[in-house]
Amino acid sequence: MKLTKVKSRISLIVAILCLISLSPVMAISQHSTDIVTESSLIADKFVGGWSYTVEGAPESYKKGLLVIVKVGDGYKVQFQVDGGTLLGDNVRVKGSTISFDVMVEGAKVAITLTVKGDTISGKSTSSEGSYSIKGEKTLSMD
Repeated sequence: MKLTKVKSRISLIVAILCLISLSPVMAISQHSTDIVTESSLIADKFVGGWSYTVEGAPESYKKGLLVIVKVGDGYKVQFQVDGGTLLGDNVRVKGSTISFDVMVEGAKVAITLTVKGDTISGKSTSSEGSYSIKGEKTLSMD
């Protein structure tokens, strides 16, 4: 009877050790996939963090950080401003230009930006008017 319990415990310990030894392999395998995914983003001119200013905009929207990430075949856009976070919607890309909409205090703002190297420029248009946007890449995948 005691021999059976000892064999059961040994079997359990061996099983646990096998699982523990496989964990780093699975983690490395998962991490390798992430590295491949990230390396495919490095050459993308839009992807990164862009420090920007908006000429003539209200104080809380005058400057901030625009973050653009590639997800699948599309892009996601997020603005970090004094008042919080704004998410881009209806993101479209053509050549060196990215366009999207953002809801600001309940109003839709259409934004069109063109990337040239490490600079980005364009305009935002809403019922309040149009504003010029200029920025520089401050966070890159490189």
